[in-house]
Amino acid sequence: MTTNANSMAQPSLIPGSNKASSSDNLRGFDGNAVGNDGRAASRFSDSTRVTHLVIGNRELHSCMAEVRQLRRRCGQEDDLTTEPEYFIAANTLANRRCAAVLIRLEQELEACVLFYEHTMLGVGLGLFRGGDYIGESLVAGPEAQRVHYVHLATQALLQEWRIHGVSLSVKASLDSCIEIMGPASNFRRFIGTSVQHKLPLESTYEGMLARLGPRTRRSLAGKRQQLEKSANVQFIPVLDADQSLEGMLALEATSMPQRISKFFHARYRLLRANSDFFSMGLRLPDGQWLSLLTGWRRNGVTYLDLQMNNMSYKKESISAVMRAFMLEHEIGRRQKLINFVGGSSLLLRRYCEPVEPCTEIFIWKPCLRAQFFEMAATRVRSGSVYERLKPGVQHPVEPVG
Repeated sequence: MTTNANSMAQPSLIPGSNKASSSDNLRGFDGNAVGNDGRAASRFSDSTRVTHLVIGNRELHSCMAEVRQLRRRCGQEDDLTTEPEYFIAANTLANRRCAAVLIRLEQELEACVLFYEHTMLGVGLGLFRGGDYIGESLVAGPEAQRVHYVHLATQALLQEWRIHGVSLSVKASLDSCIEIMGPASNFRRFIGTSVQHKLPLESTYEGMLARLGPRTRRSLAGKRQQLEKSANVQFIPVLDADQSLEGMLALEATSMPQRISKFFHARYRLLRANSDFFSMGLRLPDGQWLSLLTGWRRNGVTYLDLQMNNMSYKKESISAVMRAFMLEHEIGRRQKLINFVGGSSLLLRRYCEPVEPCTEIFIWKPCLRAQFFEMAATRVRSGSVYERLKPGVQHPVEPVG
Protein backbone atom coordinates (compact mmCIF):
# COMPACT_ATOMS: atom_id res chain seq x y z
CA MET A 1 0.00 0.00 0.00
CA THR A 2 1.69 3.19 -1.15
CA THR A 3 0.92 6.55 0.41
CA ASN A 4 1.53 10.07 -0.73
CA ALA A 5 3.31 11.72 2.20
CA ASN A 6 1.02 14.74 2.01
CA SER A 7 -2.30 12.97 1.61
CA MET A 8 -4.65 10.61 3.39
CA ALA A 9 -3.74 6.92 3.13
CA GLN A 10 -6.25 4.30 2.12
CA PRO A 11 -7.83 2.37 4.99
CA SER A 12 -6.28 -0.95 5.98
CA LEU A 13 -7.79 -3.77 7.94
CA ILE A 14 -5.91 -4.48 11.14
CA PRO A 15 -6.97 -7.38 13.34
CA GLY A 16 -7.86 -6.31 16.83
CA SER A 17 -6.76 -9.48 18.56
CA ASN A 18 -4.59 -12.50 17.92
CA LYS A 19 -4.56 -12.48 14.13
CA ALA A 20 -0.93 -11.84 13.20
CA SER A 21 -0.09 -9.45 10.37
CA SER A 22 0.63 -11.11 7.05
CA SER A 23 2.99 -8.39 5.89
CA ASP A 24 6.36 -10.02 5.24
CA ASN A 25 8.27 -6.78 5.67
CA LEU A 26 7.23 -6.65 9.32
CA ARG A 27 9.31 -9.72 10.11
CA GLY A 28 12.63 -9.31 11.85
CA PHE A 29 15.84 -11.21 11.18
CA ASP A 30 15.14 -13.10 14.40
CA GLY A 31 11.89 -14.50 12.97
CA ASN A 32 9.61 -12.42 15.18
CA ALA A 33 7.08 -10.09 13.63
CA VAL A 34 8.14 -6.51 14.09
CA GLY A 35 5.28 -4.68 15.78
CA ASN A 36 3.10 -7.78 16.13
CA ASP A 37 2.99 -11.01 18.14
CA GLY A 38 0.62 -13.93 18.57
CA ARG A 39 -0.13 -12.89 22.15
CA ALA A 40 -0.93 -9.32 21.19
CA ALA A 41 -4.18 -7.99 22.57
CA SER A 42 -5.28 -11.38 23.91
CA ARG A 43 -8.03 -9.69 25.92
CA PHE A 44 -8.92 -7.29 23.15
CA SER A 45 -12.09 -7.70 21.10
CA ASP A 46 -11.89 -10.11 18.18
CA SER A 47 -13.56 -7.54 15.95
CA THR A 48 -11.58 -6.34 12.96
CA ARG A 49 -10.72 -2.68 13.18
CA VAL A 50 -10.00 -0.37 10.29
CA THR A 51 -7.01 1.96 10.54
CA HIS A 52 -6.58 5.12 8.49
CA LEU A 53 -3.29 7.02 8.32
CA VAL A 54 -3.46 10.78 7.82
CA ILE A 55 -0.35 12.87 7.29
CA GLY A 56 -0.11 16.64 7.29
CA ASN A 57 -1.93 19.49 9.01
CA ARG A 58 -4.64 19.81 6.35
CA GLU A 59 -5.59 16.14 6.60
CA LEU A 60 -5.55 16.26 10.40
CA HIS A 61 -7.80 19.32 10.34
CA SER A 62 -10.26 17.43 8.13
CA CYS A 63 -10.97 14.90 10.90
CA MET A 64 -10.85 17.40 13.78
CA ALA A 65 -14.61 17.41 14.47
CA GLU A 66 -14.71 13.62 14.67
CA VAL A 67 -11.74 13.47 17.06
CA ARG A 68 -13.26 16.16 19.28
CA GLN A 69 -16.48 14.17 19.48
CA LEU A 70 -14.43 11.10 20.48
CA ARG A 71 -12.65 13.08 23.20
CA ARG A 72 -16.01 14.21 24.60
CA ARG A 73 -17.30 10.64 24.67
CA CYS A 74 -14.21 9.52 26.57
CA GLY A 75 -14.24 12.44 29.04
CA GLN A 76 -10.83 13.67 27.85
CA GLU A 77 -11.68 17.31 27.17
CA ASP A 78 -9.48 18.66 29.97
CA ASP A 79 -6.30 17.17 28.49
CA LEU A 80 -5.73 19.28 25.41
CA THR A 81 -2.58 17.41 24.35
CA THR A 82 -4.69 15.04 22.21
CA GLU A 83 -6.81 17.84 20.74
CA PRO A 84 -5.75 18.07 17.07
CA GLU A 85 -5.59 21.88 16.92
CA TYR A 86 -3.42 21.98 20.04
CA PHE A 87 -1.26 19.08 18.80
CA ILE A 88 -0.58 20.84 15.50
CA ALA A 89 0.36 24.08 17.28
CA ALA A 90 2.62 22.30 19.77
CA ASN A 91 4.47 20.56 16.94
CA THR A 92 4.91 23.57 14.67
CA LEU A 93 8.63 23.03 14.86
CA ALA A 94 11.45 22.63 12.38
CA ASN A 95 11.70 19.23 10.72
CA ARG A 96 8.36 17.89 11.98
CA ARG A 97 5.14 16.92 10.21
CA CYS A 98 2.02 15.94 12.15
CA ALA A 99 0.22 12.65 11.51
CA ALA A 100 -2.38 10.42 13.09
CA VAL A 101 -3.72 6.89 12.84
CA LEU A 102 -7.50 6.75 13.12
CA ILE A 103 -8.90 3.47 14.43
CA ARG A 104 -12.51 2.63 13.65
CA LEU A 105 -14.77 -0.17 14.82
CA GLU A 106 -17.96 -0.66 12.84
CA GLN A 107 -17.40 2.72 11.12
CA GLU A 108 -17.27 4.64 14.42
CA LEU A 109 -14.05 6.34 15.42
CA GLU A 110 -12.78 4.43 18.46
CA ALA A 111 -9.32 5.95 18.89
CA CYS A 112 -6.92 8.48 17.39
CA VAL A 113 -3.19 7.94 17.92
CA LEU A 114 -1.08 11.04 17.26
CA PHE A 115 2.43 11.09 15.79
CA TYR A 116 4.84 13.39 14.07
CA GLU A 117 7.23 12.43 11.32
CA HIS A 118 10.83 13.61 11.23
CA THR A 119 11.53 15.54 8.05
CA MET A 120 14.44 17.17 6.27
CA LEU A 121 13.89 20.04 3.84
CA GLY A 122 10.19 19.19 3.95
CA VAL A 123 10.72 15.56 2.94
CA GLY A 124 9.52 12.81 5.29
CA LEU A 125 12.27 10.53 6.56
CA GLY A 126 10.03 7.55 7.35
CA LEU A 127 10.79 7.80 11.07
CA PHE A 128 7.79 8.56 13.30
CA ARG A 129 7.49 9.61 16.94
CA GLY A 130 4.52 9.27 19.29
CA GLY A 131 4.06 10.57 22.83
CA ASP A 132 5.84 13.23 24.88
CA TYR A 133 8.44 12.62 27.59
CA ILE A 134 5.81 11.36 30.04
CA GLY A 135 3.92 9.13 27.61
CA GLU A 136 1.01 11.49 26.98
CA SER A 137 0.01 13.60 23.95
CA LEU A 138 -0.60 10.28 22.25
CA VAL A 139 -4.03 8.62 22.37
CA ALA A 140 -7.55 9.99 22.21
CA GLY A 141 -9.77 7.06 23.12
CA PRO A 142 -10.73 4.75 25.98
CA GLU A 143 -7.96 4.89 28.59
CA ALA A 144 -8.09 1.18 29.43
CA GLN A 145 -7.10 0.20 25.89
CA ARG A 146 -4.32 2.75 25.42
CA VAL A 147 -1.53 0.25 24.69
CA HIS A 148 -3.75 -1.77 22.33
CA TYR A 149 -4.43 1.31 20.23
CA VAL A 150 -0.75 2.26 20.19
CA HIS A 151 0.06 -1.27 19.05
CA LEU A 152 -2.48 -1.18 16.21
CA ALA A 153 -1.30 2.28 15.14
CA THR A 154 2.32 1.14 15.08
CA GLN A 155 1.37 -1.82 12.89
CA ALA A 156 -0.49 0.48 10.52
CA LEU A 157 2.54 2.77 10.21
CA LEU A 158 5.02 -0.02 9.58
CA GLN A 159 2.85 -1.50 6.85
CA GLU A 160 3.60 1.62 4.80
CA TRP A 161 6.52 0.85 2.49
CA ARG A 162 8.40 4.09 3.19
CA ILE A 163 8.06 4.02 7.01
CA HIS A 164 10.89 2.11 8.66
CA GLY A 165 10.82 3.10 12.34
CA VAL A 166 8.46 4.20 15.13
CA SER A 167 9.59 5.47 18.53
CA LEU A 168 7.09 5.86 21.36
CA SER A 169 6.64 6.94 24.95
CA VAL A 170 3.58 5.33 26.49
CA LYS A 171 2.26 5.94 29.99
CA ALA A 172 1.95 2.23 30.77
CA SER A 173 4.02 -0.42 32.50
CA LEU A 174 6.82 -2.24 30.76
CA ASP A 175 5.13 -5.62 31.32
CA SER A 176 1.83 -4.53 29.78
CA CYS A 177 3.60 -3.13 26.72
CA ILE A 178 5.56 -6.33 26.17
CA GLU A 179 2.45 -8.45 26.71
CA ILE A 180 0.53 -6.58 24.02
CA MET A 181 3.26 -5.55 21.57
CA GLY A 182 5.35 -8.71 21.69
CA PRO A 183 8.70 -9.80 23.16
CA ALA A 184 11.82 -7.68 22.94
CA SER A 185 14.26 -8.26 20.09
CA ASN A 186 16.78 -6.27 18.10
CA PHE A 187 13.90 -4.67 16.18
CA ARG A 188 11.52 -4.24 19.12
CA ARG A 189 13.19 -2.44 22.03
CA PHE A 190 11.82 -1.39 25.42
CA ILE A 191 12.92 0.71 28.40
CA GLY A 192 10.79 0.87 31.52
CA THR A 193 10.82 4.21 33.37
CA SER A 194 8.65 6.15 35.80
CA VAL A 195 7.31 9.71 35.67
CA GLN A 196 6.05 12.33 38.15
CA HIS A 197 4.42 15.50 36.84
CA LYS A 198 1.36 16.33 39.00
CA LEU A 199 1.97 18.69 41.91
CA PRO A 200 -0.78 18.95 44.58
CA LEU A 201 -1.15 22.48 45.91
CA GLU A 202 -1.56 23.55 49.52
CA SER A 203 -4.21 26.07 50.57
CA THR A 204 -1.61 28.83 51.14
CA TYR A 205 1.69 29.81 49.54
CA GLU A 206 3.39 29.68 52.95
CA GLY A 207 2.02 26.17 53.52
CA MET A 208 3.30 25.15 50.07
CA LEU A 209 6.81 26.38 50.84
CA ALA A 210 6.75 24.63 54.22
CA ARG A 211 6.03 21.32 52.47
CA LEU A 212 9.06 21.65 50.25
CA GLY A 213 12.60 20.80 51.26
CA PRO A 214 15.05 23.53 52.36
CA ARG A 215 16.98 23.52 49.08
CA THR A 216 13.78 23.90 47.05
CA ARG A 217 12.57 26.69 49.34
CA ARG A 218 15.85 28.54 48.82
CA SER A 219 15.57 28.17 45.05
CA LEU A 220 11.98 29.39 44.98
CA ALA A 221 11.45 31.93 47.76
CA GLY A 222 15.08 32.92 48.36
CA LYS A 223 15.98 33.60 44.72
CA ARG A 224 12.69 35.41 44.24
CA GLN A 225 13.36 37.78 47.15
CA GLN A 226 16.90 38.46 45.91
CA LEU A 227 15.72 39.36 42.42
CA GLU A 228 12.85 41.49 43.71
CA LYS A 229 15.29 43.52 45.83
CA SER A 230 18.14 43.77 43.33
CA ALA A 231 16.19 44.34 40.10
CA ASN A 232 12.65 45.26 41.16
CA VAL A 233 11.25 42.66 38.77
CA GLN A 234 7.60 42.89 37.79
CA PHE A 235 5.35 39.84 37.79
CA ILE A 236 2.43 40.18 35.38
CA PRO A 237 -0.15 37.50 36.27
CA VAL A 238 -2.41 38.07 33.28
CA LEU A 239 -1.17 38.73 29.75
CA ASP A 240 -3.53 39.06 26.82
CA ALA A 241 -2.69 37.24 23.59
CA ASP A 242 -0.93 40.25 22.03
CA GLN A 243 1.24 40.80 25.11
CA SER A 244 2.05 37.09 25.20
CA LEU A 245 3.18 37.10 21.58
CA GLU A 246 5.33 40.17 22.28
CA GLY A 247 6.99 38.36 25.19
CA MET A 248 7.52 35.11 23.27
CA LEU A 249 9.11 36.85 20.30
CA ALA A 250 11.30 38.94 22.63
CA LEU A 251 12.52 35.77 24.37
CA GLU A 252 12.88 33.74 21.16
CA ALA A 253 16.59 34.46 20.74
CA THR A 254 17.56 34.11 24.43
CA SER A 255 15.62 31.01 25.51
CA MET A 256 16.20 27.29 25.07
CA PRO A 257 15.31 25.17 23.22
CA GLN A 258 15.32 27.21 20.05
CA ARG A 259 11.98 27.32 18.20
CA ILE A 260 10.95 28.77 14.88
CA SER A 261 8.80 31.91 14.78
CA LYS A 262 5.86 29.96 13.34
CA PHE A 263 5.61 28.10 16.65
CA PHE A 264 4.92 31.32 18.56
CA HIS A 265 2.35 32.51 16.06
CA ALA A 266 0.59 29.13 16.31
CA ARG A 267 0.56 29.54 20.10
CA TYR A 268 -0.81 33.07 19.66
CA ARG A 269 -3.75 31.69 17.68
CA LEU A 270 -4.46 29.18 20.44
CA LEU A 271 -4.45 31.93 23.06
CA ARG A 272 -6.87 34.02 21.05
CA ALA A 273 -9.24 31.14 20.31
CA ASN A 274 -9.41 29.43 23.72
CA SER A 275 -10.65 31.21 26.84
CA ASP A 276 -9.15 28.52 29.10
CA PHE A 277 -5.62 29.46 28.03
CA PHE A 278 -3.56 31.95 30.02
CA SER A 279 -0.15 33.59 30.00
CA MET A 280 1.89 35.23 32.75
CA GLY A 281 5.22 36.98 32.56
CA LEU A 282 8.19 38.40 34.42
CA ARG A 283 10.10 41.45 33.25
CA LEU A 284 12.33 44.30 34.37
CA PRO A 285 11.04 47.86 34.93
CA ASP A 286 12.54 48.88 31.57
CA GLY A 287 10.32 46.31 29.83
CA GLN A 288 12.94 43.62 29.19
CA TRP A 289 11.34 40.17 29.35
CA LEU A 290 12.86 37.66 31.76
CA SER A 291 10.38 34.78 31.65
CA LEU A 292 7.01 33.84 30.23
CA LEU A 293 4.77 30.93 31.13
CA THR A 294 1.59 29.71 29.42
CA GLY A 295 -0.93 26.91 29.79
CA TRP A 296 -4.62 26.36 30.49
CA ARG A 297 -6.93 25.80 33.46
CA ARG A 298 -9.69 23.21 33.73
CA ASN A 299 -11.66 22.06 36.77
CA GLY A 300 -9.20 23.18 39.43
CA VAL A 301 -6.13 21.92 37.53
CA THR A 302 -3.54 24.24 36.03
CA TYR A 303 -1.79 22.72 33.01
CA LEU A 304 1.61 24.28 32.30
CA ASP A 305 3.02 23.42 28.89
CA LEU A 306 5.43 26.22 27.98
CA GLN A 307 7.95 28.27 29.93
CA MET A 308 10.50 30.51 28.24
CA ASN A 309 13.40 31.96 30.23
CA ASN A 310 16.01 34.57 29.36
CA MET A 311 19.21 32.53 29.56
CA SER A 312 21.20 35.70 30.29
CA TYR A 313 19.71 35.46 33.81
CA LYS A 314 20.47 31.79 34.37
CA LYS A 315 22.62 32.56 37.43
CA GLU A 316 19.63 34.29 39.00
CA SER A 317 17.63 31.02 38.65
CA ILE A 318 15.01 32.84 36.64
CA SER A 319 13.07 29.64 35.96
CA ALA A 320 12.66 28.95 39.69
CA VAL A 321 11.76 32.59 40.38
CA MET A 322 9.01 32.44 37.78
CA ARG A 323 7.65 29.23 39.26
CA ALA A 324 7.57 30.80 42.72
CA PHE A 325 5.37 33.60 41.40
CA MET A 326 3.26 31.08 39.50
CA LEU A 327 2.69 28.87 42.56
CA GLU A 328 1.60 31.82 44.70
CA HIS A 329 -0.76 33.03 41.98
CA GLU A 330 -2.37 29.64 41.30
CA ILE A 331 -2.82 28.95 45.03
CA GLY A 332 -4.45 32.37 45.29
CA ARG A 333 -6.88 31.28 42.57
CA ARG A 334 -7.63 28.19 44.69
CA GLN A 335 -6.34 25.77 42.10
CA LYS A 336 -5.80 22.26 43.46
CA LEU A 337 -3.12 20.80 41.21
CA ILE A 338 -0.36 21.77 38.79
CA ASN A 339 0.00 19.40 35.84
CA PHE A 340 3.38 19.88 34.18
CA VAL A 341 2.61 18.90 30.59
CA GLY A 342 5.49 16.91 29.18
CA GLY A 343 7.17 16.61 32.58
CA SER A 344 8.49 18.73 35.43
CA SER A 345 11.95 20.05 36.13
CA LEU A 346 13.95 18.30 38.83
CA LEU A 347 13.31 21.19 41.23
CA LEU A 348 9.65 20.25 41.77
CA ARG A 349 9.49 16.71 40.38
CA ARG A 350 10.25 15.03 43.70
CA TYR A 351 7.13 16.59 45.21
CA CYS A 352 4.86 15.45 42.38
CA GLU A 353 2.60 12.45 42.83
CA PRO A 354 1.73 9.79 41.95
CA VAL A 355 4.75 8.02 40.50
CA GLU A 356 3.46 6.48 37.26
CA PRO A 357 4.97 3.84 34.97
CA CYS A 358 6.10 4.84 31.50
CA THR A 359 7.69 2.81 28.72
CA GLU A 360 9.97 3.93 25.91
CA ILE A 361 9.59 1.78 22.79
CA PHE A 362 11.37 1.65 19.46
CA ILE A 363 10.19 -0.64 16.67
CA TRP A 364 11.86 -0.70 13.29
CA LYS A 365 12.02 -2.75 10.12
CA PRO A 366 15.00 -4.94 9.23
CA CYS A 367 15.70 -3.12 5.99
CA LEU A 368 18.65 -1.33 4.43
CA ARG A 369 17.06 2.10 4.86
CA ALA A 370 16.61 1.54 8.59
CA GLN A 371 20.17 0.29 8.94
CA PHE A 372 21.44 3.38 7.10
CA PHE A 373 19.51 5.65 9.46
CA GLU A 374 20.91 3.82 12.49
CA MET A 375 24.46 4.24 11.21
CA ALA A 376 23.93 7.90 10.31
CA ALA A 377 22.16 8.79 13.58
CA THR A 378 24.81 7.23 15.80
CA ARG A 379 27.61 9.02 13.94
CA VAL A 380 26.05 12.47 13.66
CA ARG A 381 25.10 12.92 17.33
CA SER A 382 24.98 11.01 20.58
CA GLY A 383 21.78 10.13 22.40
CA SER A 384 19.75 9.05 19.37
CA VAL A 385 16.90 6.57 19.83
CA TYR A 386 19.14 3.83 18.40
CA GLU A 387 21.61 4.39 21.24
CA ARG A 388 19.15 5.09 24.07
CA LEU A 389 17.15 1.94 23.45
CA LYS A 390 19.46 -1.04 23.31
CA PRO A 391 18.31 -4.43 21.99
CA GLY A 392 16.28 -6.31 24.58
CA VAL A 393 14.59 -4.98 27.72
CA GLN A 394 15.82 -2.34 30.14
CA HIS A 395 13.85 -2.50 33.34
CA PRO A 396 12.36 0.46 35.24
CA VAL A 397 14.69 2.71 37.20
CA GLU A 398 13.84 4.62 40.32
CA PRO A 399 12.74 8.23 39.70
CA VAL A 400 15.49 10.77 40.17
CA GLY A 401 15.27 13.10 43.11
